[in-house]
Amino acid sequence: MAFFFATAEDLVPVLLSVEQRIRIKYTPFGHFDTPDVKSFASIRDLPTLFRPAPNESAASCPKYVVTELDGVVASRRIARYDGTTVWSIDQLENADSTVLSHGGFFGDDVLLYGEVRTVHKTPAAQRLQRAFDTAIRKNFTKIKAFRVGKRAEALLDAGVRLTGAKRSPAIYDLSRQSSGRAA
Repeated sequence: MAFFFATAEDLVPVLLSVEQRIRIKYTPFGHFDTPDVKSFASIRDLPTLFRPAPNESAASCPKYVVTELDGVVASRRIARYDGTTVWSIDQLENADSTVLSHGGFFGDDVLLYGEVRTVHKTPAAQRLQRAFDTAIRKNFTKIKAFRVGKRAEALLDAGVRLTGAKRSPAIYDLSRQSSGRAA
């Protein structure tokens, strides 16, 4: 599991290095009106990576189920209380996967964290997770519990908040100071 702060510019070369090691695809995570959701073969193609975060919380940032390129991404049919149906793409039906949430900017003064993690122990899920963890560890600096990309580190030094949510108290922001409560 890797938690990180990174700009899109920080992430692209790191994730391209994963793509060079393992042929992967990114499929949007969430609920959809159809079971057929478009997957993307490269980090460069993700429609959300270079856009601002849609919400003030890292928990609401776009997520992708990452699988090997030739893997099948399964969706689950969910009947809603109002009689409609949605299709869920998540890890429940996709054991050979990990999930990427790239985080991103919310406004000009907040950079939300991202993460890569899996809940499964299958060989494929573990191989994917190790590839992401290794690439992030090799290319990002460790500051407290987070890995931080070069541009994100410069933003931290310039006073931009690196945090989990805009409304979160500043004491929980990433900082270089050794305080007992900050991340």
